[in-house]
Amino acid sequence: MPEITRETLPDGTLRLAGGRATFAYRRLRPGALLVTISGIDEGQFGTATLDEIRMEMLRHRPVELFIDTAAAIAVTGSVPQEWTQFFALNREHLTRVSVLVGNKAIELTVAIAQHLSQTGNLIQIYSDAELFAARVAAAASHR
Repeated sequence: MPEITRETLPDGTLRLAGGRATFAYRRLRPGALLVTISGIDEGQFGTATLDEIRMEMLRHRPVELFIDTAAAIAVTGSVPQEWTQFFALNREHLTRVSVLVGNKAIELTVAIAQHLSQTGNLIQIYSDAELFAARVAAAASHR
């Protein structure tokens, strides 16, 4: 298992890094969280990646979640199932999940999680980075 590092950046962003992947968590406002994922998530983080979202849900419910996977290459192992289960179990604590995808493999993985989590229209998939950025900006400015 690779070593996992956890650091808080000067702008308040929390960054988890391990193996060939990084996760960055930035609170846009209370109840709105941007998660930026890059690299290959092979399950090396255990529950840490979802625990950060759970912590935001404990502080501020419901949460609007933005997940930028444009720099993600792949997810392997049980990771897709863990995310699917997370969405299914936490549906009532999430207002919307907007996911920016950067490749077909990630898009397919997210679409499968969207379907199997049985959360209806909770998860919205974006391939247009500008539209996704506009949604993030709108959420950040909404008070």
